[in-house]
Amino acid sequence: MIAHSIEFFNVAELRDGVLYRFPLSVCDALQVPEYDANGKFLRIYTGHRASARALYGAELRFVTEAKRLAFCMEADGPVSLTAYNGDYQNAYYVAAPGKTEWNLERHAAVEGVKREAESRFSSKVWRISLSGDCNIRFIGICTEGNAEIRPPRADEEPRFRLLAYGSSISQGIGAPYSPLNYLNTAAQLLGIDILNKALAGGCFCEKETIDYLCGESFDAAYLEPGTNIADRPAEIIEERVGGLISAFCTRFPDKTIFIATPIRGLSDVSATASDYRENYAKTRHVICSEAKKYANTVLLDGHQILKNPYYLSADILHPSDFGHVRMGFDFAAMLAPHLNVTLK
Repeated sequence: MIAHSIEFFNVAELRDGVLYRFPLSVCDALQVPEYDANGKFLRIYTGHRASARALYGAELRFVTEAKRLAFCMEADGPVSLTAYNGDYQNAYYVAAPGKTEWNLERHAAVEGVKREAESRFSSKVWRISLSGDCNIRFIGICTEGNAEIRPPRADEEPRFRLLAYGSSISQGIGAPYSPLNYLNTAAQLLGIDILNKALAGGCFCEKETIDYLCGESFDAAYLEPGTNIADRPAEIIEERVGGLISAFCTRFPDKTIFIATPIRGLSDVSATASDYRENYAKTRHVICSEAKKYANTVLLDGHQILKNPYYLSADILHPSDFGHVRMGFDFAAMLAPHLNVTLK
């Protein structure tokens, strides 16, 4: 999205200045039935709507000749912000709830960076990364001397975009510093952009979500649908996960669709964690069966994405900080041959 001469990356809507990763119409449609251990219907679950409203992996991208600028925002919760000049990290800040004016300066040393020393982005591109489980309202950017700003050109950004949809693991839960989750780590190594639409506790493959994701601009897709929905009845898994895979593979026959089986965790690792052996078997069966139907799928073994149990946090579900980084390297190595790229 381009607004105010800024590229709002991974922002679907801008309402009264508030940034949303998913359209509110999609957020309000999210729901999935809940059942007890005997398969009896209990209720309709909508708790993942909050995850969809939260901002994660969003960036404001722009170019200006100004050496100094102030980024102004308001939030009703804490927000993690990271500023970059291209791929060079400039500053990191955790904003408290309320209004924030973040003063940034382009370091003189960055001015002399040569093109061969750049990676995915031109060092002229300012990137302000935002993540927070709250409403984040963009107020404005003030530049020194009122210098103009503009969105980055195509040759100043990665030319390849991977759309990702999955659980909290793929959203990046467990990484205390969001730019180092496994998808962002892999993107840096592969030299690509990641459009992260994973939903913590909410990868339930609703039709509204599928239609929205299929309307996004991307070059390949990565789907990790085997965790959140695993404790639902087999027919729900078949309908929803099957519908997700079918939609991507049939609507985009010329694009590679990477699909992961459940990532290692819980009873795969610990005898005292939740017993998900049957649950994971259900989703693994559906994912493998559906993936075989289409020529444009690449099936990824989730246990090879997270190779070692000690990459997990103490909940034996989410990767640790180190685990996310290691997963990023392994995930990048799995994708690289299919993207015809050399790891950076």
